[in-house]
Amino acid sequence: MNNCCVKTLKLENYRNIVSADLEFCEGINVITGENGQGKTNLIEALWLLTGAKSFRGSKDRDLINEKSDYGRIVSVLKDGDEYETKIEILIADTETKKGRYARINGGEQKRAVSLAGRFYCVVFCPQHLSLVSGSPSLRRKFVDGALCQIYPGYIKVFKTFEKYLAQKNSLLKNRDRYSAGEFSETLDIYNRHLAYLSNEIYLKRKEYIDLLCEKAKSYYNKISSGRESIDFSYLAFNDDGSEESVYRKLTESTESDKRAGFSTCGVQREDIEILIDGKDSKEFASQGQQRSIVLSMKLAESDILKEKCAANPVILLDDVLSELDFSRQEYLLNNIEGKQVFISSCDENRINLASSRKYLVKNGVIECI
Repeated sequence: MNNCCVKTLKLENYRNIVSADLEFCEGINVITGENGQGKTNLIEALWLLTGAKSFRGSKDRDLINEKSDYGRIVSVLKDGDEYETKIEILIADTETKKGRYARINGGEQKRAVSLAGRFYCVVFCPQHLSLVSGSPSLRRKFVDGALCQIYPGYIKVFKTFEKYLAQKNSLLKNRDRYSAGEFSETLDIYNRHLAYLSNEIYLKRKEYIDLLCEKAKSYYNKISSGRESIDFSYLAFNDDGSEESVYRKLTESTESDKRAGFSTCGVQREDIEILIDGKDSKEFASQGQQRSIVLSMKLAESDILKEKCAANPVILLDDVLSELDFSRQEYLLNNIEGKQVFISSCDENRINLASSRKYLVKNGVIECI
């Protein structure tokens, strides 16, 4: 079992961090500083090494310093005792180049999604505390983001699905521009593609949610000292998820799709129901219980990555300790031992950890203290 580890990180024109050259320890790295100084920017840059989008939902242009048309992230990753990988990410916003690109060990430059499967990471930020009470899109994003790390090919499937869905929605919105025959034929083509891709997404989501349920239930039982129990249910839009049954369902929704002007059913509208003692946690769980559920989900995510990828993921905790009470803080910190951890906090005194390396961020300047 190898431990993923970020050995060094260099940043150039990344948000408010004009320049940084950092070396990290393999244990706990504490990022301190007042709000708005750049702590989350540093955590976000580490997350981008996975090849995923920003966990803040930011566009690529937002990642570049406002006085520049490019940003750069360069990192040396350690996998086990000897093997090292150099990753370079260029974020460009020029007339000839836009988006995120990556090189691995100086090789050919490719889109940043090619990094998937190279570096494993779990991020926990205040926004995730809305996983239980928030919209279904947050829970889908949680599952899909985890799957993109475990199965790099999932990214391509998901992006292709989004492309065909956008084309189908455009067809439905502008159907008056097409003859009846042309509209029906084109819609059928899209539904066929979406049915195939939906089946792929369904199978992976179901597998992951089953694993999540098993592991998160165990964590929650310990956090709550067995006072209550949780359960998860995959609310798939189609019961068996098979390609043919999905195709039939998509076809049956044609009239409602026409009226709405967009696709009214599909994996893009699915949800995960989270129950506490058999009741909907959105309505019946207290704020403390909801936070315990999210904590359980995040710890389960880390375990699944470790199990599926044979690597201990790096843990990123972005100002989340201040949102958890003392007992939950202690439980979280006690269950991430043996991993490299990055913790950001406004109050360094809140984190009393003997063996840690501390960094101060002030106006985008980062120094080891």
